[in-house]
Amino acid sequence: MPPTVKRFAASADPHLIHQYIKADGVAIIEGATTRESLDEVREQLGTIPAGETFGVVAKSATFATQLLVHPLFMDLANRVLTDTCIIYYEQDRTVSISEPQVSMTSVLSAEPGSAPWGLRRQDECHHITHPAQRESDFGVMYAMDDITVENGAVRVVVGSNNWTDHRDPMQADEGLVELRKGDALLWLGSTYYGRAANTTNEPTMLLRAVATPGYRRQEENQYLAAPWEVVEKYPTAVQRFLGYSISRPYGGSVEHMEPLDFLKVKGDWSKYIPVDLI
Repeated sequence: MPPTVKRFAASADPHLIHQYIKADGVAIIEGATTRESLDEVREQLGTIPAGETFGVVAKSATFATQLLVHPLFMDLANRVLTDTCIIYYEQDRTVSISEPQVSMTSVLSAEPGSAPWGLRRQDECHHITHPAQRESDFGVMYAMDDITVENGAVRVVVGSNNWTDHRDPMQADEGLVELRKGDALLWLGSTYYGRAANTTNEPTMLLRAVATPGYRRQEENQYLAAPWEVVEKYPTAVQRFLGYSISRPYGGSVEHMEPLDFLKVKGDWSKYIPVDLI
């Protein structure tokens, strides 16, 4: 029998959850969000085709302002992905901090009779050698329906974040995760995961958001997937998480400025107050 995935209450200590995620590569948060919030997201998304639909940030304000920046997800994303480095400039040394950014968002819709969604590692986009010295991806997956073995359970290989690239998952390594509507699954990009077939007569959906370090390229181009005309209505915290911020010291700058500062002045440099990006 493969190891079971640890389950935690949404009020659990993030430090404890982080320790289990580092060991197992995956954890479940029960009651991470409300059914009402998920129903709002579903209404805002409208008709969802079978398979995978990207760019959820632009399609659902509730997802962008509540689920994407869920405090627990943000806390753990920072623990897993934040990186620091020492900057040297003319005998001065400072510490630069690169914070996580959104890599991609999507809906996974398993229609009746859908085939399994194959096992993969989320960090394949970032050319990672395993076991990863530094994680390049950290994700959250919200259950929009009650997810069962019959209608599309999440396939996970507990502990595979510690495997080398020469070890492939076998059926005996794989476990199936059932979730109640509102539960969330958290996983490291180096962990194998997928989805089981839906053998029922009802479709089921999972909402995904994946973060990556600020110094890496986003899997999904957020500036095209979520137009500024939509994003400018969101809170600053959401805008920064989507990539409208500097990965210190200079990554992602415009005219050596923070992107949000650049957008605010709109070419009128008299409105700009220079800041030290380091």
